[in-house]
Amino acid sequence: MKCLLTTLAACTAVAVPAFAQQFPLTIDHKFGTTVIESKPERVATVDYAGADNLLALGIQPLTVRSWYGPYENGLWPWAQELSKQDPELLTGQLNFEQIAATSPDVIVAIRSGITEQEYASLSAIAPVVAVPAGQGDYDLNWEEQALLAGQALGRENDAVAQIEALKSRIDNVAKSHPEWEDKTFVMLTIYNGDLGLYTKTDSSVKTIEALGLEVHPKVRELSEEGQFYMTISQEIMPELDADVVFWWVSAENASELENLPSRSALNARAEGREIMLDGNGVASGALAHGSLISLNAAIDVLVPMIEAAVDGDPETVVAE
Repeated sequence: MKCLLTTLAACTAVAVPAFAQQFPLTIDHKFGTTVIESKPERVATVDYAGADNLLALGIQPLTVRSWYGPYENGLWPWAQELSKQDPELLTGQLNFEQIAATSPDVIVAIRSGITEQEYASLSAIAPVVAVPAGQGDYDLNWEEQALLAGQALGRENDAVAQIEALKSRIDNVAKSHPEWEDKTFVMLTIYNGDLGLYTKTDSSVKTIEALGLEVHPKVRELSEEGQFYMTISQEIMPELDADVVFWWVSAENASELENLPSRSALNARAEGREIMLDGNGVASGALAHGSLISLNAAIDVLVPMIEAAVDGDPETVVAE
């Protein structure tokens, strides 16, 4: 993770307009308007992967929402390095008493899927920052999530600097791999017999696209606004035979994927152009978290995987 820490340290060197944020701060969102009276210091989050951007911005989160992965405190490796203490782990339905006991100044809920009733209950504890009006619960990309968190916490300058540094790193990956420019990709999974496709609006798909690969035309054709994932017929598998095929793999679906009949129709399989994203691995976890710190970790792992997949040698092992 040395590269990750080096990248974060370099963020402060990015030239961005400096200004002092003024409080009280008013933020409009899908549930109405929230007023944050002063710069928050104690911050709770009910977002999935919400702790990441708080840690990147120098905040020790009071809470972290259980999502998935093998880590008992809910923090993945890139977050563990920045965390000084374990936050309260929120599991299952939101426990409002547990959240209130942390005495937050503000609650961040921009990737949470909370209902209006849950918003009201949380607002009785502290001001709540929710997803902007007109946006789906999980529609904000990594830049928008980081910027909104930075604004709400009075750390917008820092957020902008880190966003620009990460965008620059992503751009440099694409520029240094011009051979990827015309290479298409798809992202798939299999669960209980259903073939799943991640659409062009999925955050992980957008990240791979930004690194220089091209979303397969069939994926663009099938994608619908506001739908990041969809179940598709295995009959169209041959139409999804991209230059690189990403598979999300877990202990639950590994055997099913290995024996999937329609997978044999892919030239990508025969030619070693599949990338298996282990559900508990750094590449898959970092992609799914889509944060200022996780995406740096994702780049470290994904770039050599993609290089191996498209090197033209079927014997090259593509391993996470």
